Amino acid sequence: MKLSDLLEAAGPGPLRPVHLVNGGLTPINDVVIVDSACPPAAGQVILAVGLQLDTPAGRALIAESGATGAAAVVFRSTVTVNAVPGDTRTSVLLADAHIGWAQLLLLLRTLTSAAQDETATEFPDHPIPSSMHGLAEAIAVMVGGSVVLYDRAHRVIAYAVQGHEIDTVRRDAIIGKRTPEQWIKRFTIDRSAYQTFRNPDEVVRVDSYEEMRTRLRIAIHAGGEILGEISVAEGRQPLTSEAEEALKRAAALAAPFMLRHRIAEDTGRTAREQMLRGLLEGSPTLATHAINSGLDPHRGLTVVGFAVRTQDRTDATSAEVFTERLIHLLSLQVHSLDPAAGVLSIDGAYYAVVPALTPASHEQLVGRLRPALDQLHRLDIETCAAVGRRATSLAEVPLSRSDVDDQLLVLARRGGSGVIGTKQQLWADLTLLPAERAIAAADSDLTEHLRRLTAHDQRHGTEFVKTLRTYLEVFGSTSAAAEQLVLHPNTLRHRLWRLAEISGIDLEDPAQRLALHLQLRAGSLPDQLQP
Repeated sequence: MKLSDLLEAAGPGPLRPVHLVNGGLTPINDVVIVDSACPPAAGQVILAVGLQLDTPAGRALIAESGATGAAAVVFRSTVTVNAVPGDTRTSVLLADAHIGWAQLLLLLRTLTSAAQDETATEFPDHPIPSSMHGLAEAIAVMVGGSVVLYDRAHRVIAYAVQGHEIDTVRRDAIIGKRTPEQWIKRFTIDRSAYQTFRNPDEVVRVDSYEEMRTRLRIAIHAGGEILGEISVAEGRQPLTSEAEEALKRAAALAAPFMLRHRIAEDTGRTAREQMLRGLLEGSPTLATHAINSGLDPHRGLTVVGFAVRTQDRTDATSAEVFTERLIHLLSLQVHSLDPAAGVLSIDGAYYAVVPALTPASHEQLVGRLRPALDQLHRLDIETCAAVGRRATSLAEVPLSRSDVDDQLLVLARRGGSGVIGTKQQLWADLTLLPAERAIAAADSDLTEHLRRLTAHDQRHGTEFVKTLRTYLEVFGSTSAAAEQLVLHPNTLRHRLWRLAEISGIDLEDPAQRLALHLQLRAGSLPDQLQP
């Protein structure tokens, strides 16, 4: 493989040549990360991790690489071609700032390996595919059935029918550009089609649904990362064991194509996520980009937050796939509110930034969000939502996000799902939050009474803290507290007397009762929300 072939295979996004030697015809034999212990060698593409082109160390690497016959050196820099000396004897490339070094290394090594792979001879009568749709067509010929290439969120990347009859499931997936929601749910519940993610090198046969032709599915992966999957539906002939072997070879062929697609998609998505994150943080440097994207803080924006209860997603791959799918689902819903709205995930919470051009449109958000939560509920995704204030300046957008975070905390304490919170509904709990945070950060000596009770409970298996909390929550009503704790009132009175004796608390003092109640509430704050 020559350097020019690698640049063409990688596409215009990841790499940009600023100095090409010999027209890019230098042969490539490896892609490596710069290492002082291993000098450059002939035919290498060297990733200059941690180095800048316009520094002495960068220029020294270029000189050494040229002297040893290295094919190219890749920098991440903003310099132009003028910064590269004209007599440089190795090609110099610039990597896109949104692509991580590890991701770039994986892409380039996958592309170079694919060029040398025997799978390139699988299509003796056809040229090697140059696009995702060309790849789908090639796989359809290779395996013998209609083909759909999916990304990890079950979105259709490319397809090929090749004259085969297709069932309604395949038709709906192609028309809707993704697997129909009811089938995502069925496959997930039945643990059938999506076993490809658990066994990425194995072909999964799906033939247990009357409404659907037999499918062969296999994951597409590179370097241990799942990139998507191939689904082949039975056409004119049954899908035999030979078709399964052909599909395995096709998955290897598809890896560099899907990796290139993934990186191109990630680059655009990363730029948009950075813009959305900048809005949430009030960053002025991203304001122009946001305005050009239809998210003008001065015309009105609202932050909407979603808290999702996740279950059975303990492994990293399934959790990441779930996050991608959920962002896609939420994006579909918020785009119905406004096409410019955007969604991103931060620390397990999901935020949407939505235009709210008038106070009236802001007030209508709760009603317009209801279908989104109902749709997620039908997919067995339990969600709560919160609506922040309407921001009319860049500085107010982080305040809208803060509203959302506080509301989601209150909703999490209350439990349940399908609830949409607002400041008007949750005002009492929100009023207490600043006091709780201040108490959590206060002098630890002030919580000595509760620490004594907690230590006693831990040593002796008693429930004095629970008893105190329940008693305070029912305004000191002995009968109501006894009923909730399933105790005789006299037993509760003795327990209250005993916990007061242990801790030194005076439950007759209204100030102490109020302080204790706030301390107990503050103790339930998540660590990341305490001052």
